[in-house]
Amino acid sequence: ILVKKDSPIRTLQQLRGAKSCHTGFGRNVGYKIPITKLKNTHVLKVSADPQISATERELKSLSEFFTQSCLVGTYSTHPETDRLLKKKYANLCALCEKPEQCNYPDKFSGYDGAIRCLDKGQGEVAFSKVQYIKKYFGLPGAGPDAPPAEGKPENFEYLCEDGTRRPVTGPACSWAQRPWSGYISNEQAVHNSEQLHQLQSRLERFFANGLQAQNKDAAAHLLIQPNAVYHSKDAAI
Repeated sequence: ILVKKDSPIRTLQQLRGAKSCHTGFGRNVGYKIPITKLKNTHVLKVSADPQISATERELKSLSEFFTQSCLVGTYSTHPETDRLLKKKYANLCALCEKPEQCNYPDKFSGYDGAIRCLDKGQGEVAFSKVQYIKKYFGLPGAGPDAPPAEGKPENFEYLCEDGTRRPVTGPACSWAQRPWSGYISNEQAVHNSEQLHQLQSRLERFFANGLQAQNKDAAAHLLIQPNAVYHSKDAAI
């Protein structure tokens, strides 16, 4: 969890009433993990109303817990239900670049977007991944292909699960962890490390923003053949 250094938020309980920035509806980092952690610490109470769906119970609880949020995504596979939920819990879309759309693409959605919502928007707390926080602020560990820093790290801190705070320039405190992504290649690719690294870099860039509409077209130009050699094609395949 990321907050501004001058934020009065010092404990998980003080998240109530804050303006929150999420990666997107249903996603692990910006939705499932925060809900689970806040429920387990008895900070967030999810409605038990049997008259509404499980999804709406979660949305209702978040809507009552945070004053405003940016939580883009498809709340329901049924367009009319999706529209009604976003209208009923409109404060969950209030901080988005396009509140009336509340869906991808939005500059305040995704791992980078949630941080941007806190830094450039009106958010007071952001839920994102540590590696994207490092990338956003241009910190060591961001990776060789990281873009120029967007924000000033000295103005932000991690809010830890135990209620303490840490500067983003130091060791992070994560709410959840998982093994790093792995890559398996054949023997030929191993002997051509330059092409393998090029492929790995392309895959990481694509999957990092896989939910962004503009990158769906990029996927059509990515071809992986059995020999694991990277190919960039002019035409979609």
